[in-house]
Amino acid sequence: MHLPPFFRGPEDWLLSSRTRPTPAIVLLLTCLLLWCCRALAADHPAGMPTVTLTPQLERVILNSHTHHLIDESGEASLAQIQRASASRWLQNPKGTINFGQSAFPYWFRTHVTGLDQLQHTTYLRVDYAHLDELDIFLVRDGNIVEQHHTGDTTPFSSRPIPYRTYLVPLSADRGASLDIYVRIATEGPIQAPLDILTRAELDRQDKLNYLWFGAYFGIMIIMLFYNGLIFVFVRDLSYFLYLLYIGATAFLQFTLHGFSFQFLWPESTSLNNSMILVLTGLMPFTAIAFVWRFIGLTQLGTRLEKSALQLLFAGFSVVLVGAFTMHYMTVLKLAHTLSFLAVSLGFYLGLKYWIKGVKAARIFALAWFVYLVFILLYLLDIKGIIQPNVISLHALEIGSALELVLLSLAFADRLNTEKELRLQAQLKLNQDLDLLVRERTEELEQANLKLKEVSITDGLTDLYNRRHFDEVFGAEYQRAFREKQPVGILMIDMDHFKQINDTYGHPFGDLCLQRAAEVIRDAIRRPPDLAARYGGEEFVVLLPNTDTNGAACVAETIRRNLEATVVSDGNHSIHLTASVGAGAEIPPARQDLEKLLKRVDHCLYQAKHGGRNQVVAAAPNGPAALSA
Repeated sequence: MHLPPFFRGPEDWLLSSRTRPTPAIVLLLTCLLLWCCRALAADHPAGMPTVTLTPQLERVILNSHTHHLIDESGEASLAQIQRASASRWLQNPKGTINFGQSAFPYWFRTHVTGLDQLQHTTYLRVDYAHLDELDIFLVRDGNIVEQHHTGDTTPFSSRPIPYRTYLVPLSADRGASLDIYVRIATEGPIQAPLDILTRAELDRQDKLNYLWFGAYFGIMIIMLFYNGLIFVFVRDLSYFLYLLYIGATAFLQFTLHGFSFQFLWPESTSLNNSMILVLTGLMPFTAIAFVWRFIGLTQLGTRLEKSALQLLFAGFSVVLVGAFTMHYMTVLKLAHTLSFLAVSLGFYLGLKYWIKGVKAARIFALAWFVYLVFILLYLLDIKGIIQPNVISLHALEIGSALELVLLSLAFADRLNTEKELRLQAQLKLNQDLDLLVRERTEELEQANLKLKEVSITDGLTDLYNRRHFDEVFGAEYQRAFREKQPVGILMIDMDHFKQINDTYGHPFGDLCLQRAAEVIRDAIRRPPDLAARYGGEEFVVLLPNTDTNGAACVAETIRRNLEATVVSDGNHSIHLTASVGAGAEIPPARQDLEKLLKRVDHCLYQAKHGGRNQVVAAAPNGPAALSA
């Protein structure tokens, strides 16, 4: 049976002489087949992940739709990468962003379709500011349609869009689909947060980011202003070091997020990398100095603590110098290690001195503990141990902001504590001053009393002197007049005292006067009674509330006791005798005291001329009476 040609098998075609193709046709078909295969392979390499864009999508995160390849040669071109076997490309189903630090470049690839459906301005974004070298290739049909070489090692003007991270415009005129290749080589962490987003979505994210950055840097400015004012008033070196710490922290964040490169030194690539290292070292350097001053380690710190801080000082000094002279990766690793140790030591010191009773240290310890947690989170992020998230991406800002706020509270607490201590010290000083004043006043009063006592006391007999007697007698006479009470007076004169001085000498005479004064003092028992040396060998006794009979009785007692007294100096011995005049009256007038004194003196005169060693008493307005 004969079948139509299209029902015959291939062998029939090959064997049929009528349908066998000519060699030219076979060659043409073969070339056409090879070209189609090559075109298909070039347009979309086997296994490359594909992302389809639609007009409704505002953002597509690419990381879970990419393959990555490690270029261990470090110099592979795009053509070599395109020819790399599929087995070298590693899938990224988990959407890994951070690949840690690597000495080799990383390549990323993905296939994007639906570009012809784009209705809004759309960008490919690499949302990480610090990449040393970043190459982006847009490829169609195996050919490069657009490429960009940028990164921190090239001027900021090399970026397709002047933005703090990296943006590459995507448009419909590039065709319906593209292969995207991204090469990253950097000494820092290889972070590749890749996404495609519209201009509207970019603006929305920028608003949130700038709101966050505005809040953070606003807090930093407020902290600088607030603590700057305190420093101006208190002139405490701790506040100056704290201001440097705040400034270094804020400036480091400003640089890490790409603002410094964009606005301050866009054409200086070397300065950009160096400043990151400088600020990374300066921030903990000032923090250590601040901790030393705040805790007062010069007075309180142990030798081990001081040595540890001194070693950290030396380490960060190496970082500051190495920022301009050493390999970037080496300095960065050293700075991160020392920073973690410094924050840990700050927490330890705060905790220790909190336990030891330093009041301000409790908030200080909490501040460094909070910062330690966020520093650890940041280090885990840049080492690629954890994947970036909202918290880890802003770990340094969150940690530093919380830490600085807590440190300001610690400063305020310290100021209050110092104020309380000053008040307590002032109070104690005032109390001590009051006590000293009281003591000095009492001493002065005692001195005045002693001086007064000296001024009113006879130096030889220790009895009151005549001047004091006159003052007291005048006051007592006035009182007696007011109260209509009698007042008595005794005048005593030592018998033959001139003869005693002439015979035995003045020292013996003084001894006789002293012994007579003791006898007179012992004879008056009442508190208001007063005995005084009236002059020479004459004594006087004031007896308030005593009539004439009472005065005469006291006078007789004194006379008898003197008569019984023997005065001896070891060589000579004598018996003392005295003549006594006594008198008393109820004052008839305020100023009649002289009359009483004259009357009693007259009685004394009578006693002396009547034979001595006797008492003569005078009644008021009456004749003298002799008593022996």
